[in-house]
Amino acid sequence: MSYEGYSQLLCKDGHYWEVDCNCTSGKLEDETCPVCSNPAIWENMVDITNGSFDPYWSMEEKNRIDGYIELEILKEEKCDKCGSILVRIYKIPKKK
Repeated sequence: MSYEGYSQLLCKDGHYWEVDCNCTSGKLEDETCPVCSNPAIWENMVDITNGSFDPYWSMEEKNRIDGYIELEILKEEKCDKCGSILVRIYKIPKKK
């Protein structure tokens, strides 16, 4: 039996990144932020072994079954010239 998935991670500054389940040590303290190099302080494992959505969802509403958490954006920094998002800062959720 195999497992497919990834972890959603946040550092103390609210920077978000994802790590594939096959590319991680499994220890939260081993993961470092690619933006500021701070350690991860929040993790959510997303299991995509059997897909991400309920196969019986309606066209209007998709029912996620993988455990993914939609995070709240607190702040965005954009490029003055092109408007591209440079950095997003997310609210760190309370413990599950």
